Amino acid sequence: MSLAIVLLLAVLLLAGAAFLVVRAGEREQQEDVGLRMRVLGGHDESVAALSLDEAQAVHNPALRWICHLVWRTGVDMQPSTVLRILIGVALFVPLALLVFGALAGLALIVLALVVGWLLLTQKAVRRRAKIVGQLPPFLESTIRVLAAGNTLDEALASAAREAPEPIKPLFISISRRVRLGAPLEAVLMDAGEIHQLRDLKIMALAASINRKFGGSMRNVLRSLIDGIRMRENAARELRALTAETRFSAMVLAIIPIAIMFFMVWRNPAYYAQMWADSSGRMLLAGTIGLQVAGMVIIWRMMKSTEDG
Repeated sequence: MSLAIVLLLAVLLLAGAAFLVVRAGEREQQEDVGLRMRVLGGHDESVAALSLDEAQAVHNPALRWICHLVWRTGVDMQPSTVLRILIGVALFVPLALLVFGALAGLALIVLALVVGWLLLTQKAVRRRAKIVGQLPPFLESTIRVLAAGNTLDEALASAAREAPEPIKPLFISISRRVRLGAPLEAVLMDAGEIHQLRDLKIMALAASINRKFGGSMRNVLRSLIDGIRMRENAARELRALTAETRFSAMVLAIIPIAIMFFMVWRNPAYYAQMWADSSGRMLLAGTIGLQVAGMVIIWRMMKSTEDG
C-alpha cells in the first residue's frame, strides 16, 4: 500500500511540474506576441489573430501531427491545450497499470488510444468530405467576386462570409492570416497540408503563378471546379463498383474476432489454459499480430479505392 501511495504522489508531482512548464511556455508566447503588437501598434483583434497564428506554428513533430489531427476535425484548439491533454493521458498510464494490473491496464490503454484515434480520424474524414462537396459552389462565388474586379484574397474573404459550415471557418482563418501579412499561396498550402485538401494546394500553386507571371484566375478556378466534380463522380462510381469487395473485406476482418468471443462465451477456460503455457502464449501473441496485420492490410486496400 505504501508503494501505491508513493507512486500516486509521484504522478501528482509530475502533473504539477508539467502544468507549470506548459503555463510558462504560454506566458512566454503571450509576452512575445504582446511585445510585437505594441511595436507594430496593433489592435486587440489583431493581437488575438496573431496569437492564434503563432500558436499554430508547432515545432515538435509528434505534437504537430496530433494538432493537425485535431484541427482536421474542426476543433480550434491551441497546441498548449493539446499538450495538456497529452500530459493527462500520459499520467493516466501508470495509474491504469497500478489499478488494473500490467496486462489489463496495458490493454485498456491501447484500446482507449485506438478508439480515440479512430473517432478523430472518422470525424476528420467526414468533415473533409463536406468541405470538398462545398468547394465548387464556394469557388463559383469567388469567381463572381473576382469578376467585379477584386483580388483573389478579397474574393475568398467575401465568399467565406456567406459560405456554410464547415468551409466557412476554414477560409475565414485563411483570410485572417492573409490580413496579418502572410502570403496567400503560403497560407493556402499550409491549410492544404493540415486538412489534407489537394484542391487548396492547387489553388496555392495557381495563386503563386498568378502573382509572378499574371494570368486569369477565373479560368483556373473554373477548371478546378470541373475537376472536382469529375473526380467526385468517378469516386461515386468506384465505390459502387467495389461495394461487394469492401463488404467481403469487412466480413473477413470481423469473423475471427466474432469466433474468439463466441469461444470465450462457450468455454471461458479455453484461452486461460493456453495462456498458462509458454507455447500457448506465443501462439496467442502470433495470432493477435497476424489478425492486426491482416486488418491493417485490408484497411489499406479499402482506403486505396477512396484516395484521389
